[in-house]
Amino acid sequence: MLIKNALVSTREGVVSHDVLIQEGKIVAVGKDLDASNHEVIDADGLYILPGLIDLNVRFSNSCLNQEYIDKLSNSCLKGGVTTAVVMSDFSPRLESATLLELVKFKIDQAKVNLHMSAPLADEKEDQLHNIATLLNNGAAAILADSHRNANLLRRGMQYATMKKRPLFVQCYEPNLDDNGLMNDGVIASKLGLSGISKISETAEVAKVAEMAHFYGATVVLKSLSTKRALDIAKAHKAFKSDLYAEVSIHHLAKNDTSCDGFNTYAKLMPPLREEEERKALIEALKEGLVDILTSAHSPKSILYKDVAFEDAAFGIGSIEEFLTLAHTFLIKNGVIDFNELIRICCVNPAHILGLSSKGAIKVGYDADLVLFDPKESYEVSNKHSLYYGETLHGKVKKVIVAGKLLLN
Repeated sequence: MLIKNALVSTREGVVSHDVLIQEGKIVAVGKDLDASNHEVIDADGLYILPGLIDLNVRFSNSCLNQEYIDKLSNSCLKGGVTTAVVMSDFSPRLESATLLELVKFKIDQAKVNLHMSAPLADEKEDQLHNIATLLNNGAAAILADSHRNANLLRRGMQYATMKKRPLFVQCYEPNLDDNGLMNDGVIASKLGLSGISKISETAEVAKVAEMAHFYGATVVLKSLSTKRALDIAKAHKAFKSDLYAEVSIHHLAKNDTSCDGFNTYAKLMPPLREEEERKALIEALKEGLVDILTSAHSPKSILYKDVAFEDAAFGIGSIEEFLTLAHTFLIKNGVIDFNELIRICCVNPAHILGLSSKGAIKVGYDADLVLFDPKESYEVSNKHSLYYGETLHGKVKKVIVAGKLLLN
């Protein structure tokens, strides 16, 4: 397969290149490559990007079944995601190597590259899972909650270091909130809803960052929502290079006014913060404090969303528009360019997972590629979307995974 006339973003500017693919690998990148005996895709006017790697996705309703595996895979393709790590806080719990082996068999048949994280401990009891066995049987990372027994977190970091795998930590202390439902601010007061304070995140980030430095673990701070959390991470990165800060596209694009009118489709965890915080996150992104961008894909059925705000589930289904959202709210607005987007959506995630042949358009790398049209725009017609009624700019036109054209 030969992709002709694709736009490639470089430090020197945007240039047109051809990309030749054979046996699932990129074998040549350059101008005027010979098209003889190759299937040709004319990408004139389209950007070519490495397939996005999302380190924070979930199955629908956090349930494991074949239908939801297929649904996630198809949704990833629409959003330009070719590799994703599934958070293991689903049901049934991924507690044994036998179940992991079954899940891996299922996800290995998916259209995109799906990886599983391993839950650090039992959901209710402070009991460590057999992490070594789960990692030995293919789990790509360990998933932990920061507020659990500190000894569990310590053990998780030790296993992460020993097995050379990343530890994903969800930084939140529920005891610092009174069953909060949204950001603790003016909008919450107006709606009469209990708030989720920033200290419930920042205090945990400080604890986890200090432990990561002490134990030398590779740690990803999941879906941070405050500038203060990023500042704490920055301070620790000065002497601990394997600490990574992740932020979702929604916390960069939206604020807590989206919850006005009791809009349950804006009920996320961590919550959307006030506009001043969103702007601070944007500035932090410009400063390079954000290492990973995620869709934080966690779709919930209407059954769990079209209810009272207090009863509604946290979560958003968004990965179908991930690249388009990043282009609309970040690139088109001049916050970052395609090079920076590739760094936080491709290069850094590939490095964290140890995927040495993904995350770039280079000879010898896997042919996981996305062709993206930045000029096409459309209005979001899904009434259950956080972005309903808005015009989004850019669209994924084709997706290639392991050299195969899967979205056309």
